[in-house]
Amino acid sequence: MAETQKTTSAAKTAATEAKPVTAKATKPVTKPAAAKKVDKEELMKKHQQMVQFIQNVLSEMESDIKRMHMILNQLAKFDPEKPETLDGQKEMDETIGNQELKTYNEENAEVVEGKFDGYFMIGADQKKYPVPLNYSSKTKLVPWDLLKLKILEEGKFIYKLIQPVERKHIRAILSITDDNKFVALTDNGKSYFLNQAAVTFFKGKPGDELYILVNDKEDMSFAAIEAIIKK
Repeated sequence: MAETQKTTSAAKTAATEAKPVTAKATKPVTKPAAAKKVDKEELMKKHQQMVQFIQNVLSEMESDIKRMHMILNQLAKFDPEKPETLDGQKEMDETIGNQELKTYNEENAEVVEGKFDGYFMIGADQKKYPVPLNYSSKTKLVPWDLLKLKILEEGKFIYKLIQPVERKHIRAILSITDDNKFVALTDNGKSYFLNQAAVTFFKGKPGDELYILVNDKEDMSFAAIEAIIKK
């Protein structure tokens, strides 16, 4: 019996040793990707675009809040015995002007007239159209300038200044806020928002002397740059 067990054990050992060994598959070695070269100029351009986008959104929100304040003031003055106290059109006209605005078709293009609010054109259709920073800078637009926007069939936007508001020239100093936005500070302490693209074009630096244009009839918070004198 012992001899039989020995023989069986030897057979098992021999079978185990004879079993082919399968090599484990190895994963191919992947070289790390080369670091992508950073284009600093393109990066700064993208950064500026993002900053300007946020500024535009904030400006739009501020305009909406201003309108809501006007409506709220009208509601606070409401007198059931005087229904006309609920009509805020007069106050709205005094704020954004009462120039009649139009929309029409012209040579296979849609035309919308509107008023510039510092960043957008508020159209006759009550929509807000973004005005290119380069155009507003070159044209030195100030709030409530009357614009005409031609929207071509292929989607191209063409703006044209058709009626500028009365302007006032002011001397100021170029300053920068904690969130890196350039503003104009006047001698009496008033601050005006500026077209950031215009500051970049003039290569403005904090402390430079500024000559700005503002709406002469309305106390607005946005100014166009006439010139920058390097300090």
